[in-house]
Amino acid sequence: MHRQTLHDGRLDTPSSLKEVDFRVGRCGRFEWTADGEDVYLQFFPPSLQTMASPPELMLQQMARAGVDCAVLQNARLYGRLNEFFAAAVRAYPDRFIGLADVDEAQAHTPAQLDKLRHAIRELGLRGLYYANRALITASYARMFDDPLFDVFWEEVRGLGIPVFWEIVGAPHPNNPDHLLREIDRLNRWAERWPTIPGVWTHGFAPELLEQMPSELEQLLGREQLMIEILYPIHWARTHEYPFPELRQAIETLYRRVGGERLIWGSDMPNVERNCTYRQSLEYLRQLASGWLPSADLDRILGLNVLRLLGVHGTRPKT
Repeated sequence: MHRQTLHDGRLDTPSSLKEVDFRVGRCGRFEWTADGEDVYLQFFPPSLQTMASPPELMLQQMARAGVDCAVLQNARLYGRLNEFFAAAVRAYPDRFIGLADVDEAQAHTPAQLDKLRHAIRELGLRGLYYANRALITASYARMFDDPLFDVFWEEVRGLGIPVFWEIVGAPHPNNPDHLLREIDRLNRWAERWPTIPGVWTHGFAPELLEQMPSELEQLLGREQLMIEILYPIHWARTHEYPFPELRQAIETLYRRVGGERLIWGSDMPNVERNCTYRQSLEYLRQLASGWLPSADLDRILGLNVLRLLGVHGTRPKT
């Protein structure tokens, strides 16, 4: 029987995490020690031998998959990567576009406001990646729509950048009610900040799209938001490529949102724990065959996100 050794089950405050000497291993492994026993989780693909993905590795992966340009965005488990992303963009300006991050729980402070300004104005990053799960560091005392953060959102608006939202149910990601509460929160935030464009990253589960709760229906109707189509990172754990059962979900998104507000995403290199980078792109082409206009597929596979980020190109992929 599975025994939870990393936290006490609450996950609403840093104090719920257990002291287990958590550490980053090699070849995709996270390791820790619980009750005197060494434990590991094979989280990333084993190909990450040193738990690093330098630009040159990504360029070869992109060439093999047929990807021309990549948007660099990172969840909190990857680290704080503003400088790393900026260096990659400087070295390969036609191949990479970088997004900035801040400490979400401290986003209202002068230090974080300066960090964001520096990332956009000096480092040349083109958007903000914002994860609501990072607010756990302040025990979810304030969520992203709290008036305390108005000064931060004013800064985002003034910089003219989009927000790439990583929204999970908080504090419990697997609780559907908590997810709907956060979707509703984003709806309320969008009412207050209608001129800040953005992207809902990681998409929506097929069953949620089928149910179409009112909170989600309202969010999908918001012109200021694009929706990322990103399924294989989790779907390929239990389903076989090319995932034909996802066609209905993609058709639902296209019907609700249209070809100008959808963007493809991969979550590379993490996606290779479940399928190849190339498969994470080709499945969408296969499922779109015969019903999705080629012009809209081109938009989804790059033109939309380049337009959002103020970058011009021809038939790119991201």
